[in-house]
Amino acid sequence: MPYPFVIPNSVLSVISHVVRASVIVGVITQSALAKPELAPSTTPFKPEMIQQGMCTPEIAGITDTTIQQSGLTKPSLWWIRDQIAAQNKYGRRLIDSWLACEGTGETNRVDVMVNAQIWSLLDLLDRYEFIKRFGTASSDYGYNLRVFDPQGEILGAYTCNFNSEVAAQIKQNSTVDEAIECSTFDRLARTNFWSPSRQPFGL
Repeated sequence: MPYPFVIPNSVLSVISHVVRASVIVGVITQSALAKPELAPSTTPFKPEMIQQGMCTPEIAGITDTTIQQSGLTKPSLWWIRDQIAAQNKYGRRLIDSWLACEGTGETNRVDVMVNAQIWSLLDLLDRYEFIKRFGTASSDYGYNLRVFDPQGEILGAYTCNFNSEVAAQIKQNSTVDEAIECSTFDRLARTNFWSPSRQPFGL
């Protein structure tokens, strides 16, 4: 009776790396061809403001330590934070804090500050996954996402095209029937990931 054919672990590891590299190349190629048009907010980010929980010297925002005594605190990002933290590749030390600000003349935004050392150890797909998941959770509340290091350098962003009608429906907690155009940007990889549309809200 012949011995069963067993693939050595070293070969499996090489195959895994090749497949992962192929996916990365495919994503980058798609990104380069798509030429994303949506850009993140250019509002300056000051690390001391996120620590103080202030969007401006006069206006307070919602932080990871803000809890309302009655009703749901919005945007509610604790669940997605805990989901991400539960994954070994990210862990609980990646996300330092976040600050959600209602837009004055621009779309609402969430600024997330991450541990730069841990972020730099993530590969392209891991960073993309983080930005996409946290950005999608933020956009469910009508907020765009920006990711920064503690020095205030932008590392990534998830920007959606919220028109006035969509924004009004989100504010009224209604289901948005139309697809939303969103763009995912990763600074360290100098790569834009373009998503022509995301699933309608509520699905």
